[in-house]
Amino acid sequence: MNKLFKRIDTVFLEVTNMERSIGWYTKVLGFSVRWHDVENGYAAIEMGETPLTLVRAEKVTPGTHCLLNFYSADIYAAHQKLAERGVSGEDVIDYGAVLSFEFKDPDGHILGVCYFEEESVTREDS
Repeated sequence: MNKLFKRIDTVFLEVTNMERSIGWYTKVLGFSVRWHDVENGYAAIEMGETPLTLVRAEKVTPGTHCLLNFYSADIYAAHQKLAERGVSGEDVIDYGAVLSFEFKDPDGHILGVCYFEEESVTREDS
């Protein structure tokens, strides 16, 4: 059986100030810019396999729940590093098999960080 889709190509996120957001995602979170289309108001932030594409918008209405999770092999170090960089976030919550915490980007989007024991999983593309 063939899969119709291979992966998520990108995640789009509206931002009110492109330069501020690019600076925050690169300097605070440590990602890099894959490309930036100033004229049309887009920028792709390199975050691993799936980039985050920032989209310029006049107004942003953040959601009431976490938009996406970043995985960290050391969630407590990630929490501390974000705090050192001025990011106010919740405390790490232990859900048993998963640890997580949430914080907000400059436009108020809720982002999360999670940790769980990764297992070696063999996946076959069918």
